[in-house]
Amino acid sequence: MSANPPSLGVGPSASTALLSSQHERLILELLPFTDSAKFQEWLNSGWVRGSWLELDADFLAKVRNAPEPDKARTAQASKDAINSRSQKFLVYHPDKTNWSVEDHHVRFIVTVIQDNMLKGLWSESEWKKKGIDIAKAVFEVLCFLKSSCYTIDPQPPRYSQ
Repeated sequence: MSANPPSLGVGPSASTALLSSQHERLILELLPFTDSAKFQEWLNSGWVRGSWLELDADFLAKVRNAPEPDKARTAQASKDAINSRSQKFLVYHPDKTNWSVEDHHVRFIVTVIQDNMLKGLWSESEWKKKGIDIAKAVFEVLCFLKSSCYTIDPQPPRYSQ
């Protein structure tokens, strides 16, 4: 057995990596990060990761092929939830019984925005001026995370060598 076994085809395909890098460049234009490394650091921080893990456990792991909700409607619902301090989305452990696909997406967006406002990534005045744009940017972050993590590898691992 060699110290460096050959690749088994695990991981994203070249087309997935290209999609993700193109999506990442788009997101960098929407968010206040100066480079890809800062963006990746933020994605892996508790400021995003906790919301992502919650969404994955409560929704994505159960319904992988759910249709993407409408971006504009979901962003508006997220903005409205934050501005109205909606308990449906802002409580620590909400009751997600009968939640729609959009509700799960709104929860992710709302928690990421609220957590990052506490961190200082966005200010209250910035939220008041550009709330819908911030919500749309976080929607794109969610799309990026899903495209990076949940893709079909065209060369899955094989059982034979």
